[in-house]
Amino acid sequence: MDTIVLDCKGLKCPEPLTLLRNAIRKAEDGQIVELLSDDPVSLRDVPAFCKFMKHDLLRMPDDQHPNSFLVKKRA
Repeated sequence: MDTIVLDCKGLKCPEPLTLLRNAIRKAEDGQIVELLSDDPVSLRDVPAFCKFMKHDLLRMPDDQHPNSFLVKKRA
């Protein structure tokens, strides 16, 4: 299974979250989606989405991976 990469840099809420939600729906169980988003609202929305939908948030943006979220789809 390849990682699905969504380059949403430059997009504003709710577009990054909408694209993430659509990608997760199409992904296989256990597949990883990398969301690249520079919208500051994503820092709140992505963790809340993962918690609500019970997907695994593997990475939040940091110095080594700016603007990068890794989400693993759960069944």
